[in-house]
Parts: sequence; structure tokens; C-alpha cells
Amino acid sequence: MTKLSLFVAMLLGSNFSASTLPKDPTVAAYSAATMTAVEQRLVDLANAERWQRDLGVLTPNPLLVQVAREHSRQMCEKSYFDHISPTPGYRTPMDRYLKGLGHTPTYACLGENLFFCTVVDADRGHKCLMESVKHRENILNPDFQEMGVGVYVDQAGRFWVTQLFLTQVD
Repeated sequence: MTKLSLFVAMLLGSNFSASTLPKDPTVAAYSAATMTAVEQRLVDLANAERWQRDLGVLTPNPLLVQVAREHSRQMCEKSYFDHISPTPGYRTPMDRYLKGLGHTPTYACLGENLFFCTVVDADRGHKCLMESVKHRENILNPDFQEMGVGVYVDQAGRFWVTQLFLTQVD
């Protein structure tokens, strides 16, 4: 079977409410040690899109990475694909973020993109996200300042991705 025939993508885009441009969008302003290569690639691809449109680049946020990874893992292990989790207290993206943060900020706007595929392919995932209006809106929202990507790959090689976008005032 070709990769194309194995490709299964389900896309959900949502925005939950409660910069300096680099000379080269591939120059990361963060430590690669905080993310896997696939997670970093998805951040770099999002920032390249923003850079091409003169939007501020998104700064990777380690807490967003952690929260996104956990949601991707949970979707796999609990066999669901949705922004809304069956886990009490962690139902919405904002619930999950605020639990990880440990306090309620003065203002926070959080967006979430989800992606699933039967093969690990960050470039394909990013392309599909950009072809979806809601996902593209999150990636290109000029109000967002930070981003976290969490990837979970199961033993069969299936690929769950959660992207979180944040603007926050403390």
C-alpha cells in the first residue's frame, strides 16, 4: 500500500478564549532539547507560514508542549479524537492548560489544533492543517504569541498531534 492509501486524517480546529521576526524562519529561538524533532518541525513549519506573512513568530512554551503531549497520549490510550476529553477536570483545552499552569491568569486565549495520521509525517500534517480554515486561522492568528506541540506515536506507528496556541496576560 502507498502512504497515500494509508493516510487517514481527521482535523478539528478550535479557538478557546478565557514580536520580533527572525531574519531566517528556520532559526529557532528555543532549545531543541525541549521538543522532539517532529514537534520542532511542526513549530518551524508554523513559524515559516507566519514569517512569510509578516506575522510574529510563535515562541515555544514548554508547558504547552507538556499539556499537548499528554492530550495526544490520552486520545490514543482512551480511543477518542476530540478537543473534549472524557477525563473529569481535564475536559477542555483551557481546563488542561490551567491545571498545568497551576493558577488562573488575568487573561488567556488558547487555540488548539488536532491531527491524526497512520504514518508519522510532520510535513503532511502541517499541509493538511493549513488546508483547513479553522486550523489555518489558529496558526496564523496574529494575537497568538506562544505555541506548544505534543506528538504521540503508538506501537503501530499511528501519529497523534496536538498543537496549542496561547496569548496570556498575568
